[in-house]
Amino acid sequence: MSADPFGPDPFDTAALRSSTLDAWVASPTRLAEDAAAESDLVTVGYRDRLLTELAANAADAAAAAGIAGELAVWVDGDELHVANTGEPLSVEGVRSLAALRVSAKATTDGQIGRFGVGFTATATVADRVEIRSRTGSVVFDRAATVEAVRDAGLSGDTVPVLRLVWPSEVGPADGFDTEVVLSLREPAGPLIEAMLEQAPDLVVELAALQRITVDGVEVSVERSAGPAVEDDQASSAIVTVSVDAAGSASTRRWLEVTRGGTRWLVDADGGRAPERDVLRAPTPTDIELSLPCRCITDLALTPDRRHLHPGAEIGDAATGYVDLLLLVDPVRRLQLVPELHLARNRDDARLIEAVRGQLRDIAWLPGADGEPLLPSRAVVLIGLTDRLAEMLSEHFADLVHPDISLAQHLPTLGRLGVEELGLAGLVERLGGLHHEPSWWHDLYEALAPLVSTGREVEELGALPIPRSDGRMSVGVRGLFVSDRIATPMRWIPTVHPDARHSLLERLGVQELSVTDALADPALRVLIEDIDLDGAVGDDLAGDDGLAAEICAVLRADPDAAVPPWLTTLPLLDTDGELRPADELLLPDSPLLSVLVDDHPFGVVDAEVVSECGADELRRLGVGWGFLTVVDELPVGPDHDLPDEEDWWDTLPDAPERLTAVRDLDLIDDRSWPEALTMMATDEAIAPLLADRDGYTAWWLRRHAEVDGLLLGEYRAPSDEILAGIIDPLDHPHADALVGALARLEPDTADDAALLLTRLGDPDRDITAGAAVMVHAAVVAACRRGVIDPADVEVPERVRTIAGTVTENAVVVDQAWFLQALSDGETVLAGPTVTATDAETLATLLDLSLASEEYTATVRDPGDAATWAHPEAVRFGAERGVEVPRGQVRLHDELWITLRDGDSHREVRVRSWIEDGVTHLERRAHSVS
Repeated sequence: MSADPFGPDPFDTAALRSSTLDAWVASPTRLAEDAAAESDLVTVGYRDRLLTELAANAADAAAAAGIAGELAVWVDGDELHVANTGEPLSVEGVRSLAALRVSAKATTDGQIGRFGVGFTATATVADRVEIRSRTGSVVFDRAATVEAVRDAGLSGDTVPVLRLVWPSEVGPADGFDTEVVLSLREPAGPLIEAMLEQAPDLVVELAALQRITVDGVEVSVERSAGPAVEDDQASSAIVTVSVDAAGSASTRRWLEVTRGGTRWLVDADGGRAPERDVLRAPTPTDIELSLPCRCITDLALTPDRRHLHPGAEIGDAATGYVDLLLLVDPVRRLQLVPELHLARNRDDARLIEAVRGQLRDIAWLPGADGEPLLPSRAVVLIGLTDRLAEMLSEHFADLVHPDISLAQHLPTLGRLGVEELGLAGLVERLGGLHHEPSWWHDLYEALAPLVSTGREVEELGALPIPRSDGRMSVGVRGLFVSDRIATPMRWIPTVHPDARHSLLERLGVQELSVTDALADPALRVLIEDIDLDGAVGDDLAGDDGLAAEICAVLRADPDAAVPPWLTTLPLLDTDGELRPADELLLPDSPLLSVLVDDHPFGVVDAEVVSECGADELRRLGVGWGFLTVVDELPVGPDHDLPDEEDWWDTLPDAPERLTAVRDLDLIDDRSWPEALTMMATDEAIAPLLADRDGYTAWWLRRHAEVDGLLLGEYRAPSDEILAGIIDPLDHPHADALVGALARLEPDTADDAALLLTRLGDPDRDITAGAAVMVHAAVVAACRRGVIDPADVEVPERVRTIAGTVTENAVVVDQAWFLQALSDGETVLAGPTVTATDAETLATLLDLSLASEEYTATVRDPGDAATWAHPEAVRFGAERGVEVPRGQVRLHDELWITLRDGDSHREVRVRSWIEDGVTHLERRAHSVS
């Protein structure tokens, strides 16, 4: 060996050995006690703590030297080398190592070892321990100790390893101040694996150590400033642990808060805490903890550093926990709250109780406004969203943060003393707030996600809601919303348009249409309460602005139905008096030009028109053109229409709906052409003119006159069927008035009389076909019961099938008479001859039937045949009839004798029927 700079035995190990051996010789029991004490520490106290204790010594050495310490571990053969930087070995250190339970370290801050027994951990794996240092080296050797004990005359069966020390001349490895070399009893593999697992925690626990290298794997730590801590008694740091191995690297960051002698740590990147952790003081103890944060404290421990000293109070370590929570996000704060029921032992439970005590007494719970809250004074609204929190936090400072306002956090919050705020409680708080309607809309938007069942709907029953009239409603009962109506209505409370939200409809606010708003009974009461004889004052409409409100509602929906009673709304006229709307006309109304001079209408004041709008006033019943009466379910003639009862009597059943032009009897007779134009060009009235059964067309047919004739005495120009019979109406909109004009099918006895009289007019050029069609239409009306033939005035003349007019004719009731009579004396009741129709027409025209006026007999008996005869078959086929039954007689020439009173004449015919016998002329002899 090379010479030692401090001498061959700088630590005077010889003296230490001598004193120890002398003590053993003087008291062999002392030897046994020392061996047993070391054995206890090796087998119980310091088992599995080799790296922990050597790292603690290295940290103390680095702290003493004021440097960032480094520790390296490597294996060389059967030797384990553990080297460190820092304060080298001293004389006091050697004496401490060679003594039992004696430490050479001063009890200053930062010093970990204080009992002088931690180095005993080396004896758990080795029988020879060499300590190499810059100031000198020493060796502990079991074999040498056994030899020395036996040389002293004692038994060497059981001896301690770490009591007798010898000098060594071997220095530490380059770059290190101290090196411990252990001659291992067993392979180093398991030790290295355990050390690799422990190193990342040790560099965090031992603040003086910056780097630990184990078998080439470098574990380093870097401490940087952490988030600001408000209390200057506490500090924070980000502790980054890096593990670099060949081909791989990993990093873990810790957020650390230090207050007093305690450090609390949590994964800085949100990683989960270890499922099983222990109290660290600063190295691991055997005290299991369930807290979600790691605790490193300076509490006093038992000599084996596994348990708390009886005089230590674990609750003191709770300090700083709240400081840590204040540095993490809201959700994580709650996740880091320890739960007493998870405590693994009494120490764990006492620490949890101490932490929870601080959590109850210090403001740390994240509030909705970002400020920490005292749990006992906080409330949680389950489902609180960021937007809702933003709106509510300006009024309620006790709401917890939305990120933890979830049902899953409710048990934890409850155990901390936080009260749950339900929607009903929130609604109660909202009652005193004053905001613009748009703010309430945003609030409803924010509340909507919280309402999913009927329970939430019920809880929001008293929700404040701004109304269109500027007032607030408590709850939705009686409130309405409308897609169209924006103006306030005094008779119906509506939600302010800026506050409207679908949530309100889910709560029960009803949709209001313009039609419903106008039909509301409350509005009718308001109108009925207006005093027509009262003072008008400064209000233009004389109704305290009600008309303007109603017109604004009408304006919102041009197609909305207007209830009939709304026409009674009093409005100001040009004479300064209040009159119902349906008794007024708009200024410059064209209706004024066609009314009689003494009409009963007033004229609306021009300023009322400006305020309410002409179109809306018209819908209220104020006249511009003709006004209509509408009744959805009429039950009788009670609509104050002229001659309404007469019209009602013409109906077989009450109409399902009544729509009629009113005040037709007020039209000046000279103004009917203009009045008809007004009605025909009015989109609402034009359909009524085509409704022949409706009141309007009915009244016009019977009472409206143009050029001295009633409308019912004219035909539409497009009606060519009645051409020549009825004159066309000369009017630009004549075809639009078709329901008020004459037609082929008569509606009354007067209509029938008109048609029949016009047919008998010799000055009219009417074809035979047109005459037959008119006859058929009149007869059909009689057959249907529309008219009674007895009520029809008999014409003086009739139109024959020759197209001529005569006073003497017969109505053919048997078709074969057409062969014997001249066209000039023949009248037909229809295109085909039917006896019943002929009888009806004969009654209408006061004419005789052909069979009554004439007697006909067949002159010759003819040859008997059957209907199977070819001539009979041909006869049936030509006439399109089935082969009848009965007798058939054939004639070469068929002659009949036709008698009329005293006169008679012979007539040759093709066929004849007499007394049920059909007489036919053979085809070969038929008259061409």
